[in-house]
Amino acid sequence: ERFTHSRAVTAFAGLDPRLQESGAYYGRTRISRTGSARLRSALYLPAVVAMTYNPAIKAQVERLRARGKKGKQTVCAAMRKLLSIAYGVLKSGKPFDPALAIAH
Repeated sequence: ERFTHSRAVTAFAGLDPRLQESGAYYGRTRISRTGSARLRSALYLPAVVAMTYNPAIKAQVERLRARGKKGKQTVCAAMRKLLSIAYGVLKSGKPFDPALAIAH
């Protein structure tokens, strides 16, 4: 009830993307890490396991690896997706449906 949408939860966890830029310099996009470090550390191993066994997160990881993303980037994306799924399940009160979570 504290958060209005899943983006607010990911910002609270510090998993929202932030572009590193200044003037004419355009750096890489990284996670902001301004949120809860304890929540990020608690999500790490569940996200690694979900990359193998959760069909929605597994499909996302395969898409990211096909685009050339590195290992830590895919784990952070899996952490964010897992947090969004958990928020959706808690907010709606309905059980998890992998068909709804897979982006088309």
